Amino acid sequence: MRRLDVRKIVLDVLRQGLRALGRMLSTIPAGWLVIMGVLALPIAILSVVVALVFFVLVALLAVLALLFYLLVWRPVFGTRRRQEKVIEAEYTVKSDDDQ
Repeated sequence: MRRLDVRKIVLDVLRQGLRALGRMLSTIPAGWLVIMGVLALPIAILSVVVALVFFVLVALLAVLALLFYLLVWRPVFGTRRRQEKVIEAEYTVKSDDDQ
């Protein structure tokens, strides 16, 4: 029985993958790759920056909404609840004969 050499199999697969990548890249002109790299890299960086700024703005909006709730809405609705007290009273009605 032959023993499988895992390291040799992995190296063969990597070698075949690199050959396939080289064949694919050889069909594309090098100038086109350079142009796309020069154009795509700033666009990718700008996309990440825009996403981070958007995330920061959403987090800031959430914090401001929480502050607005705590400082404005909660005191207003809290005092309104306190004013709505139920007052219970007992009363008797005098009849005409008692007068």
